[in-house]
Amino acid sequence: MLPKILLFSLLLIFAFSFQFAHAQHHGGQQAPPVSFGDKQVTVSAALEPADYTPGIGTANLKIRFFDSDSNTNIERVTYRVGIYFNDQLVANQMFFDKDGELDLKVQPVSGCEEQELWRCTKYEGEKDLIVPSALTSSGNNPPIITGPVFDKSGTYVLKVAIIGATNPKTQTAQDINFETNINIAQAQKFSLKTANGETPVTVKAFQDQLSSLQFSEPTNSLSFVMPFHWEHAEHVQLVRNQIEIPKSFTPYQNVNGFKGTVNGIPLFSKDIQFDPYSSKDTNIIHFLVTGEELQIINKQNVDQHSMLVEIIPESTNVIKSSNIKFSNGYKATVSYDTRYGTSKDISFTFAFFDPSGNLAKDIRYAYSVKDSSGKEFVVNAGGNPDLLGLIVPSGVDSRLVTIPSKGTYTLQLVLTGSGFLDFDPFVPASMQFDISDTKSETVSSSALTTKTAIPNWIRSNAKWWADGTIGDSDFVSGIQYLIKQEILKIPPTSSGPASSANQIPSWIKNNAKWWADGTISDDDFIKGIQFLVSKGIVRV
Repeated sequence: MLPKILLFSLLLIFAFSFQFAHAQHHGGQQAPPVSFGDKQVTVSAALEPADYTPGIGTANLKIRFFDSDSNTNIERVTYRVGIYFNDQLVANQMFFDKDGELDLKVQPVSGCEEQELWRCTKYEGEKDLIVPSALTSSGNNPPIITGPVFDKSGTYVLKVAIIGATNPKTQTAQDINFETNINIAQAQKFSLKTANGETPVTVKAFQDQLSSLQFSEPTNSLSFVMPFHWEHAEHVQLVRNQIEIPKSFTPYQNVNGFKGTVNGIPLFSKDIQFDPYSSKDTNIIHFLVTGEELQIINKQNVDQHSMLVEIIPESTNVIKSSNIKFSNGYKATVSYDTRYGTSKDISFTFAFFDPSGNLAKDIRYAYSVKDSSGKEFVVNAGGNPDLLGLIVPSGVDSRLVTIPSKGTYTLQLVLTGSGFLDFDPFVPASMQFDISDTKSETVSSSALTTKTAIPNWIRSNAKWWADGTIGDSDFVSGIQYLIKQEILKIPPTSSGPASSANQIPSWIKNNAKWWADGTISDDDFIKGIQFLVSKGIVRV
């Protein structure tokens, strides 16, 4: 037992002492944090399976109340959960949970004839002894919600009120209210046409339906269009679609990574993830763009009513994979994307297999990352000390890990259990991986006199700025984005101390107008951008 105790203690210390890596929340969202005693607390909601299809089986709804700074659960919580669809209440019930992670089983049933849908919803479970009106979720038998809940695709709004909690030992003077969403995908059928025939594919759209999905043989690229109101981009937390393509589709049989654009604007590498593990018959392309990036794109965007997405296979092997063997017979395939985002987020995919070679359902694991000096700077062991580890119902998990710089790193994976059963002892394994900065580090000394290729759509932004349609801060943030994404390349330029955008000289705005009109060259426009970098107005 000693190895397990030691490892458990180390993981627990690390988990509560370090910043947690960002995870993809595919089924739900997290509400903004609020003050509770001396803590900042929030509620997150997630659905399992994350790609649940209405009308097929049951769904597990997990609602978690936790300290957003330490990522630890608040214990002994009384919840009131209201679920709404199209502004209509479909469920409303109180629950009590000891560990801060409320587990509910939802059995969708359609065909409610009541004008008020919540009247068709029934609740089963053990009544709590302390809170008589609440059903308890502690134990292996979660409460069951049966009714018109998650029976249709679309967005469900969860209004969660925290009525009381004893860790910290505080009864709330008044309810603490949170609001978050659960998105249920709608399945669409398309065909990819090639010279060899048609291949059926399934798209799961978590917002509006796609109006088309097409394949281009010259570039082996996919494209689709979906309605999107860009004027509301700041209120959208995530745009997500999932494309399931048969493994027999020849053009993608030797592809392991993709890049993409939205309305011609390049996406971060983390926005398109390739999953060949979750299904035996299909490869899955995940398209995930966060609200923060949508706002950045919107500053460069022209089309205000739709989203044209193009997904293109990477020509180079940007996805690297390694196999890890554990001493208990389990295996893991670790794939990571070597391309940098603006914050150097690296997308990792972990696929776990049991000793029989099947995907390890309900596996729990923790992970950490060390730099070449042995310093551990990322640790994630989940937020529940009573059930240590990240729970992976499907056996495949994706995580974004911030890597500070290029170099050699060590990833340690620790299998902590399966379902509610702990492995005794925990089972560690590790691998090394290299991250090389893929950005250009050298530019020819003649770059100033060499014509610079700049996408034509940038001219529109320069013209709008010169005309006063967009402000200085929007122009500066847009230029910074373009440089970081290497859409706009400038010669090596020393950055001055940070300065404010309102110090932009008038001659640069004139340059932008003349360049947009074709009066001056690309190189003259680039010289103006170099000036902004040298003065610290544009930070790169």
